[in-house]
Amino acid sequence: MLKKLSLAALVAMGSMSVASATDLSEAIKGVDLKGYMRLRAYYESDKDANTDKAGTQSTRWRTTAAFNFTVPVSEDVKFHSDFAFDWNMYNDAQQDGAAQPTNTHMFVDASKNGANLKIGKIPVVTPVTGKGVGEALGAGAIAAYKVNDSLTVAAAGLDTLANTDKVTVAGKNTVAAAAIYKSDVADVQAWYFNVEDLIDSDVVLSADIKALKDSGIKIHVDYAQAELSDKAGATMTANEDTIPAGLKADKTQTYLNVNASFKKDKVCAKLGYAVTGKDGGVVVLDGDASIASVLGTEQQTGIADTTDNNAVYAKVGYNVDKKTNVFVAYSTIDEKSSNEVLVGAKYKYTKKFGVYAYYSVLDQSSKGQDNNEARVEFKYTF
Repeated sequence: MLKKLSLAALVAMGSMSVASATDLSEAIKGVDLKGYMRLRAYYESDKDANTDKAGTQSTRWRTTAAFNFTVPVSEDVKFHSDFAFDWNMYNDAQQDGAAQPTNTHMFVDASKNGANLKIGKIPVVTPVTGKGVGEALGAGAIAAYKVNDSLTVAAAGLDTLANTDKVTVAGKNTVAAAAIYKSDVADVQAWYFNVEDLIDSDVVLSADIKALKDSGIKIHVDYAQAELSDKAGATMTANEDTIPAGLKADKTQTYLNVNASFKKDKVCAKLGYAVTGKDGGVVVLDGDASIASVLGTEQQTGIADTTDNNAVYAKVGYNVDKKTNVFVAYSTIDEKSSNEVLVGAKYKYTKKFGVYAYYSVLDQSSKGQDNNEARVEFKYTF
């Protein structure tokens, strides 16, 4: 029967099929697209601090693009799918990262009567994990409920958690619970985490005190206390790539960060102090986590998972005009005998496009090395 169909008939059948499909303009109606495109260029110069001789010099180009598609399924349900492109090129022709776009997240997002559920391959944005391209994502579900205008409670259950640079927890069950409170006086978050065979409990408290906001002053406090599982030593390797040196199973690690910031007229400033306890452990899973990346410089940003350590950091900025901000930052870490000074500037060409540049000098006397780093960044958001 099929053999007797003419070419014209086959074309006609195809035309009918196309005509009955959803029109493209209808298919994309209501679809929301957000994301960014970013270009970074780095220059680094290492030298021996003891001899002051020039060492390795390198350049690096990094291109990143992120696309977040939100498709409305119904009034209460949406489908999210994210794609990202992240690629590096070094002056020695080394290539790192994904040369082709990769799917980062794909999940269903349902909301009704103050309740929200995300289920699937989801972004995991918490105080102990990072956010953005290449940061933490999990397979599982996160649920939240808005009790009232001030209080939201949340819970998460993950079969696996990927892209954590401090500790590899892929393939381990992770559960979390949170309470988030916001008011005119303070914003407070309380979190609890448990990671199978690694962390028995990780309690995190984070608060922004806004009582002095009329004077331009805000106080921020982070506190974390994590108790490692007695199985942690058998499941993790103690090195800088997976877990900080000094890991002790069945021990409790503490971390405290306090800073005061001032912002008024054209001036902004921040002064902070961070300290960790004597028992090695894990309080954050990502170096880019919000409670960890606090120092304000670029080559060294935090000490959260180090042992018996402290850091002091400061940053002062000035708004030259509505589009231009210049700043200087300083941080010192006791354990590493590291000191970093950074000068930088940001220029907002339009609301969606801006330029960020800095020059940083890192002195690590304990390692007998210096590292100077310069970076310029162009970023467009949509």
